[in-house]
Amino acid sequence: MPSLREKIAGVLAGLNSPVARDAVLGALATAPRRQQIKLSQSLAASPPGANALLELAESKKLSPQVLADRIVKERLAAARIPKFSERFELLTKDLPSANRELQRLIDKRRADFDPEQASATRGVVVFEKSCAVCHQMAGKGAVVGPQLDGVGTRGLERLIEDVLDSNRNVDPAFRASNITLRDDTAITGLMRHEEGEVIVFADTTGKEITVRKSEIVERRESELSLMPSNFGDLLSVEEFNDLMAFLLSPGAK
Repeated sequence: MPSLREKIAGVLAGLNSPVARDAVLGALATAPRRQQIKLSQSLAASPPGANALLELAESKKLSPQVLADRIVKERLAAARIPKFSERFELLTKDLPSANRELQRLIDKRRADFDPEQASATRGVVVFEKSCAVCHQMAGKGAVVGPQLDGVGTRGLERLIEDVLDSNRNVDPAFRASNITLRDDTAITGLMRHEEGEVIVFADTTGKEITVRKSEIVERRESELSLMPSNFGDLLSVEEFNDLMAFLLSPGAK
C-alpha cells in the first residue's frame, strides 16, 4: 500500500499548476527510483512538466535513467518540446544498462528488512566502522561526503538505494573528478578546496590529496559517486540491517 507521502506526491503530480509542479520536482531529489519514475510519468504528461524534467536531468539533479523509462520517454516525446530529440539523445547516449542483479539485491534487502530484529545500537558501530570516514552525523565523522543528520526522513527504500547503488542519485556537489597529471598519474577524488596554486581532493578513504594546478593536464567530472559501490559485499546482511535501523532511528533524524 502506498505511503501517505507517495499518495500526496501522486496527487500533486497530476495537478497542472506551477506551485504543484515545483513541489513534485523538489520531491524528486530524495525519492526512491520507483517513485521518481512514477512522478516523472505524471509530470511528463504536460509540456511544462516535461521540459522541467529535462532541465532537471540536464542540471544533473535527476538521473537520465528515469527519462529512459518507456512511459516517461513516450510522454516526453508527445509533449513536443523544442529540440526534444537532440536533448534526450545527449542525456541518454552514454547511459549504462540497468544492473538487474543490483536491483534484485535492493528489492530483496527491502523485503527482508525486519525492524524487530535489526538493532540501531549495533548500527552505530557499523556506521563508525564503515561510514564515518566520509560522512558525519551528530557531529561525529568526517565531512567528505554529504552530512547525514536527518537522512532517516528519506525512508527505508531510498536509504537502501543510496547505500547499495551509490551512483544512482549523485548530488552534483559530490561528483568525483578524474584528474590526469603531466606525468600521466591518474587521480580520482572529490574536490575539497583550493589554496592558491593547489587544489585539495579527497579519495575514497577520506585521505586528502594536494595537487598543483600547473601539473593538471586534464580534469573531467565523473558521473559516479566517490562512495564505494560494493557495500552489498562489504557488509553482512545483519550489519546492513543494523545500519538501516540506525539511520532510520529517531536519534538519527
